[in-house]
Order: sequence, then C-alpha cells, then structure tokens
Amino acid sequence: MTLPELGSSFPERTFGPLGRVDIVRYAGASGDFNPIHIDAPYARATGAPDVFAMGMLPAGYLAHAASDWLGGPGGFRRFKVRFAARVWPGDLLACTGLVTKVGGGHISVAVTAFRRGEGPEDLSLPDQEIALTGEIEAELGSSVGEGGNGA
Repeated sequence: MTLPELGSSFPERTFGPLGRVDIVRYAGASGDFNPIHIDAPYARATGAPDVFAMGMLPAGYLAHAASDWLGGPGGFRRFKVRFAARVWPGDLLACTGLVTKVGGGHISVAVTAFRRGEGPEDLSLPDQEIALTGEIEAELGSSVGEGGNGA
C-alpha cells in the first residue's frame, strides 16, 4: 500500500451535469423540501433566477470523491465544508484534493469542488468558480491510500 504524501494531490473527479431530477431526488433523500430548490416559479418569486442545489448536495459529491481517493469513508474522522457559490442545474462539479498533513496516524486533505457551467441565463457567471471548500481528516489505516470504491 502506498500512502499519500504531504503535498500530493488526488486526481480530479467530475460529477454531472447536475439535473433538476438530481436536486428533487436529493430533496427526497434528505427531507429538505425547501421550495427554492425544487419549484422554479417560487425560486423566481424570491429573487433567485432559478432553482439551485441544496448546499449539502455538492458537499455529498465532494465526500464521495474523497471517499474514493481514501479507500472508503470508514476512516473519516472529520469533514467540514464552507459554501462559496450556488450550484445550478446543468453544472458539472469538479472535485479536487490536496494532502496538507500526514502524521500521528492521520491524514488531512484540503478539498475543493468547482462548479462548471453557464448557470441561469439571467446571470453572468464565470465558466468555473469555487462552489465549496473544506477539509477532511481521516485515520491512516488499511484503506487509506488504496483508492478505489471503498470495497
């Protein structure tokens, strides 16, 4: 087994494009039925140009990517994120990770998810922007560093 080294990066993992159905499915799975995420007329009435993903949906994709990089979620000890931009239907999510600490039986990984896409036509958005950043701390063990799907 090869353990990740300080400063090493994990391969980019891309998800999407994110569809409206994905957002509705996540609403059902999470119980977050805030209409701003699933009802376009309601979202527009609040001043948003369209529905947008719940923050925890891209966070879930980011955790999924990190789980693949680290050989499964079993060793995760902490996962924290900061939301930076909305994720819109049609966006791709590109997830990256950089090892920031290795030692004492633990690894820390700075993670970032970028949204890539045009977003709603009423907005002038960059083609890519940071959607969320975060950090994962995991125990070094038999699964960390093997990658794969956690099996």
